[in-house]
Amino acid sequence: YPVLYVLDGDKSFGMSKEIADWLIWSKEIKDIIVVGISYGKGTNAWWEKRARDYIQFKDTVFDNSYPTAGGGENFLRFVKNELFPSVNNRYRTNPDSAAIMGISFGGLLGSYILFTQPDMFKGYIIIAPALFWNANSILKTEADYFRRHKELNKVVYITYGSSDNQEWIISPTKELIKIIRAHNYDGLEFIQREFKGETH
Repeated sequence: YPVLYVLDGDKSFGMSKEIADWLIWSKEIKDIIVVGISYGKGTNAWWEKRARDYIQFKDTVFDNSYPTAGGGENFLRFVKNELFPSVNNRYRTNPDSAAIMGISFGGLLGSYILFTQPDMFKGYIIIAPALFWNANSILKTEADYFRRHKELNKVVYITYGSSDNQEWIISPTKELIKIIRAHNYDGLEFIQREFKGETH
């Protein structure tokens, strides 16, 4: 089965699983496995640890607000070396069909993986990504990838709400969308959507 890995599982797993259950039941999608990555230690621990795990760089502007940020690479090693083997050994999975879903800092992480280690996943669901982090450095990450690769054989769905924060979410997301469109990667199935009136 394909596997959907859901970041922020403490808050998002139940909702994601129920949506998948409904779509499977109504035969709108094939059977999938949904895996929530959570901490299970309450809201405060979730809020602190997600900043540590979903962000790859320090940010001189926001370091005081998120002092634990910068552990993204350690988190990705956990996913590759511990989580993937555990799930693939326990269930009948198709590793070549795995997808990741993340919102905000989770969307930032998904974007980072897409342009640094794209083969980790086949599909990317990027929701209201916090691309403002480290002065929109994700745009440089994408540019570095494009200099070396003209192909990106992935399925990418990126979305945000029109009432979200303009500077932190909407503007950098629109800029990334514009650049991806302009680069016209071979093999990329790219879907974008703005939800009118929706917030973060």
